[in-house]
Amino acid sequence: MSDNPRMRERGTAMHPAVDLTDRQRSVLRAVVEDYVLTAIPVGSKALVTRYGLGVSPATVRNAMAELEALGLLSHPHTSAGRVPSDLGYRLYVESLMRETDLDSTDRLMIRHQFSQVQLTSNEWLRLAASILAGSTRAASVVTPARSRRARFGHVQLVALADGTRLLVLVMADGNVVQRRVDRGALERELPDASLDQSELDSVAATLNAELANQTAPQVRRRTARLAPLAGRIGEVVAGLLEEADSVVIEEVFTDGIVNVLEQPEFAEGSKLRPILEVIQRSEFLEQLVPLITRRGGVHVIIGRENSLDAMHEVSLVFAPYGAPDRALGLLGVLGPTRMRYPRAIPTVRYLSTLMNELINSEHDTPQ
Repeated sequence: MSDNPRMRERGTAMHPAVDLTDRQRSVLRAVVEDYVLTAIPVGSKALVTRYGLGVSPATVRNAMAELEALGLLSHPHTSAGRVPSDLGYRLYVESLMRETDLDSTDRLMIRHQFSQVQLTSNEWLRLAASILAGSTRAASVVTPARSRRARFGHVQLVALADGTRLLVLVMADGNVVQRRVDRGALERELPDASLDQSELDSVAATLNAELANQTAPQVRRRTARLAPLAGRIGEVVAGLLEEADSVVIEEVFTDGIVNVLEQPEFAEGSKLRPILEVIQRSEFLEQLVPLITRRGGVHVIIGRENSLDAMHEVSLVFAPYGAPDRALGLLGVLGPTRMRYPRAIPTVRYLSTLMNELINSEHDTPQ
């Protein structure tokens, strides 16, 4: 396997080392790239004609037979040609692929598009999904960045004209929740407390000083030691943090499904339906989060490397974005194992890097 860090970041499953001759490597690369382009099982004559391998078709046939014996190619019963196996694609991605970065024009266009939408908004996530799908001609998947455990950012308390008190909680990852607090209930619980705006401002200031970056259990412990009104509001805050902790990935942004439907492997739409159902299930993406974020970088999962049977005909190219100490989301593309990996991997990498940069600049900007 290459020592290039970009090579190391791609893998997801370790396989026994396969030592190939230069000829075998050239033939395997040519088979993968031809099959990705045509979706037609590859024959030796086609490879010699299209790729100028400098040897006879018989020599290429022998090399292809050797690669099949190693489990890197397979031989469909209905065709004389061969197609890459999952292991063949894995070896291609790890060490044979000629990958290039996105060109400067693409990068500038993407940056400009992001500058037109509000950071961390749903429009921002939809844009990321749209760019990924358009650039790779695959289906894209983007999840919102969420903390693994909700943490307190700051709180505001507002006296409303209808007599209720509005609590606005901004969490450390930027998510905002609101809760109306009934004034009558507070007065019954705390008959001696003043509930005017000045007192609410004072309570908010106390909570902001005491609870910075705290989780729900920590908030409960700290508010038990505060004055009655601050303690009562702190309990509401702790409840909101607990509610946030209980929420799994609640929304998935997808685009480019038609790109996958256009591929011969999925000409029958019914074959794609179970795959889309898996992607829309939050528990599948929740399980991917620790797998992908543990190593960082771009993560490629090919065919049967996926644990679910429904995903055995597709590959995923995913990367995390965000900050491990604040919030993390996933973005990536899904397509047939016959995917344009040299395009998908740098596109996913660039979007992840750009979104990290934008999120960090937002957090570093003085409020």
